[in-house]
Amino acid sequence: MLSSLIVLTIFSTSILFADMIVPASALPNQAVTFIKKIYPNAQIWKVERDGAKFDVELSNGASIDFLTNGDWINIDGEYNGVPFSVLPQAVANTVKKTYPQAMMVSVEKEWGNYKIKLNNMMEMFISSNGQLMGQQFDD
Repeated sequence: MLSSLIVLTIFSTSILFADMIVPASALPNQAVTFIKKIYPNAQIWKVERDGAKFDVELSNGASIDFLTNGDWINIDGEYNGVPFSVLPQAVANTVKKTYPQAMMVSVEKEWGNYKIKLNNMMEMFISSNGQLMGQQFDD
């Protein structure tokens, strides 16, 4: 009996915290507006609710993670790249100045700073005011 109860508890807990596919209408308005601004020609293909965030996949291959308030936390542009317009101007300027020919392939917000992966295999760590805090080759 006890083992059945444990199995039932584990099963129900895994269902509770599993990714759930939800309609695009479940996204916060701020998230929808953001998607239309940075990828105006892309359609929302899939939205998964994963606890306190939404994982959104777009028709152009890009994926964006949003918090429940609509703030983005991660953008993976795939082959389309990530537009510089998602960054504060100082951060965008640092990327452009350091690697003028590179395209951003993913951007992640981490504790108010930005982790940016470029198509030249470099990964940059930049503060919100544009200070380059570090970089490394991302193999």
